[in-house]
Amino acid sequence: MTLLLGCSATPHQQLAADNLWRDELFSGAEPVPLPADIFALNDDMRRVAASFRQGDHKQLTRFLRSDGELAYSGRNTRTAAETFASRSGNCMSLVIMTATLARAADIGYRYQLVQSPPVWDRQGGLYLINGHVNIQLNDGNKSNVLNVAGRSTTIDFLPGSQIRGYQVKFISESQLLARYYNNLAADALVEADYSRAYALLKAAYATEPDYQQLWNTLGVLYRRSGQEQMAEQVYRYAIELPQVSNDALYNLALLLARQERLLEWQQVHARLELQRIRNPYYYFDMGENAYQRGEYGNAVRYFSKAIKLADYRHEFHFGISRAYFSNGQLGLSQRHMDRAVELAPQNEKQRYQLKLVALQRH
Repeated sequence: MTLLLGCSATPHQQLAADNLWRDELFSGAEPVPLPADIFALNDDMRRVAASFRQGDHKQLTRFLRSDGELAYSGRNTRTAAETFASRSGNCMSLVIMTATLARAADIGYRYQLVQSPPVWDRQGGLYLINGHVNIQLNDGNKSNVLNVAGRSTTIDFLPGSQIRGYQVKFISESQLLARYYNNLAADALVEADYSRAYALLKAAYATEPDYQQLWNTLGVLYRRSGQEQMAEQVYRYAIELPQVSNDALYNLALLLARQERLLEWQQVHARLELQRIRNPYYYFDMGENAYQRGEYGNAVRYFSKAIKLADYRHEFHFGISRAYFSNGQLGLSQRHMDRAVELAPQNEKQRYQLKLVALQRH
């Protein structure tokens, strides 16, 4: 799901937003994690934080960049303690872990939203479009304050080439937490745990009512749980907010098409057409269809467009590797298969490695 910063809501918008919740439809969810749980230290973290010189951000920076042996894992939104124990997590989890260590060592920090293109993923029939956050560390014992030039370090858990040149915005802890809860709600949606998704979205709303992207996630939740009228209300609310949610616009178009409300669909679709061509999975699906028809040259062309928009997706490289192989271009095929293996999550690596071995035998 796209992560967006919202503008402040008017009193009228706030009243309308309050009326979009239906607690009676969702019950039985376990309590959502509280901020104190999300940022809790475990004993190992306390020992590490105690080893740093108080207020010196360079020691924490050194730990994060080398000693900690941390790994980026895009699909795992975890608490600080879970992230530290596993030594892995997505950018949100790793930032929360870093802030927790910084706080314990009296090191200053600020959260940053990187204004980069969205990161695309697809799980359980849902497109998940993720924004990116990182953290700035500074000497001293206060967070969210201005720093003297040269006395701060930005910690980002993606390779520098992926984020270089993008502007950043400082965000508050409540804004970060709203995104954290929205991430967990998206995970719950993929698992069809609708009561938990609802509880997490309510937590996001309570934490940061101005966070606009939660409305798109709530609309998807209503649609998936059979509440199409509520889904439409939420989508229409979302697309009238100051920062229009293109995701909500897309989902509203899907809903109208499903209900065969063609005139309304045409109006929404006209606004969507430019957005669709920015979705790498649009080209990926076109490539898959061309490959199945035996049109390997066209498949390469579509997969190439998908990779141009999202070169971090392992399945795009796997797709173009197959197309190149079927087209007799074995060198290019192996190059992209190598890249697919490199990018794939652990549970996919073995399948790709077997394909790579087969390629190397030709």
